[in-house]
Amino acid sequence: MSLTPLDILNGILGLLVVIVSFILGLIVLLKYFKNKNKNFILLGINLIFLTSGWYGTSTSFVIALINSSDGLSLEMILLLNFIPLPIGLICWCGFYSNILLKEKQKLFLLTMTIITIFFYSVFLYVVFTDVSQAAIKISPVDTTAGENRFLSIYIIIFIIVLLITGIHFSLQTMKYEDIEMKVKGKFLLFAFPSFSIGGFLDSTLPSNEITLILFRILLISSIIGFYIGYLLPNWIKKRIIKAG
Repeated sequence: MSLTPLDILNGILGLLVVIVSFILGLIVLLKYFKNKNKNFILLGINLIFLTSGWYGTSTSFVIALINSSDGLSLEMILLLNFIPLPIGLICWCGFYSNILLKEKQKLFLLTMTIITIFFYSVFLYVVFTDVSQAAIKISPVDTTAGENRFLSIYIIIFIIVLLITGIHFSLQTMKYEDIEMKVKGKFLLFAFPSFSIGGFLDSTLPSNEITLILFRILLISSIIGFYIGYLLPNWIKKRIIKAG
């Protein structure tokens, strides 16, 4: 498979999403070493793995670009895309329940763990027995769902859990009197729906130049929103103080 101009655009934009997510997630993760707050480990891993749905296709794009090849096998693309993804959701659920769901945290995390184990079991079985049931490789940077809609169902569950818990957390954060917490909540209230909508549309609608650019801009914007909502960097704090 040779790379078309659309494939190249797809690959570059996907790689950009992954790089931005990794850099900002790493900054959040490293915050732990400054104040020893374990929540920053959960949030950092969450932000890094949240975009793992583009790990496989981005890696495949780089390999195809360098070697003028077909990139990664479909099996490797799916493994890179979907092995880290549930871990990112579990990390978010851990943080969310630490803050807002203390009394029911064990039950909530147990439920999410069972769903994750079930997903991994079915996913790995399908990938290593008949990968065409899980997905079909269109190009080195693009795949589509196979006859088995299991992956699509999990993505929907992933988005629903992330969206409901994320909006709830954002609204609760905005109730604080502290202006910095209110600002964090506002950025998160933008980030969770934006990422959910952008990720869902990007993975379900046919790709063209316009949709790729729009959806990836939305995804990158949401990642920046997560970073600001999780960490509230100093340049934002200074603006708040100046405005106050």
